[in-house]
Amino acid sequence: MSRSVLVVSGASGSAECVAAAYARQDDWVGFLYEWGTPPDELYNVRCDVSDGLQLDAAVSEFETGHGAVDVLVVDADRHDRYAGEPAHSAAAGTRARANAIIGRTLPGMREAGHGRIVLIASTKGLGRGSALSGGAPHADLMSLAWHLVHECRGSDITVNVITYGSPEGTTRQARGHRAQQIANLAVHLTRPDATDTGAVIPIEVLGAIPVLGPTRTDGASYQGR
Repeated sequence: MSRSVLVVSGASGSAECVAAAYARQDDWVGFLYEWGTPPDELYNVRCDVSDGLQLDAAVSEFETGHGAVDVLVVDADRHDRYAGEPAHSAAAGTRARANAIIGRTLPGMREAGHGRIVLIASTKGLGRGSALSGGAPHADLMSLAWHLVHECRGSDITVNVITYGSPEGTTRQARGHRAQQIANLAVHLTRPDATDTGAVIPIEVLGAIPVLGPTRTDGASYQGR
């Protein structure tokens, strides 16, 4: 059966690829974006997720046509206009953005009794970066995911984080490869029979999932299925 999938765009450029992957499965895909030009074939709504009125209107319109959101994928990376923010401000903004969209869609998942949430963040949140202002927002997002895992424990709602690396000099081809990896993994983590939750899975730009395996937000080992 087709599912209702809501994808929130960010600055990493991966969300478009993620949304297209779900559309190929004949899912009903809504694409919320603040900047850029979205794919024509999707249900696109320009929306500043941090604006509660805009967000509620966009999600309500999507729910009217397709029902409660079954799958939520949020690209948490924000655009360049936020560059240079103090670490605490950047972290608060990124978390607020994720909080807003999750807070709007999670009640519907709970009422339906199932749901899949994937957050996309930078590997800087895992300490792979020297700039605190770059890593703090994504580390804060992982903390949010950990709390959501515990909040949703006992339900058929899973929460996982995909992290990506963005070394300087990354080519367009490499970015495209990374986006496809993220899309494939998001689809895998959100399949109806998926039970894995609380995973933080790093993806290298030109590689696959690290040999040592991903880590979980709660410190336990991750067992992929």
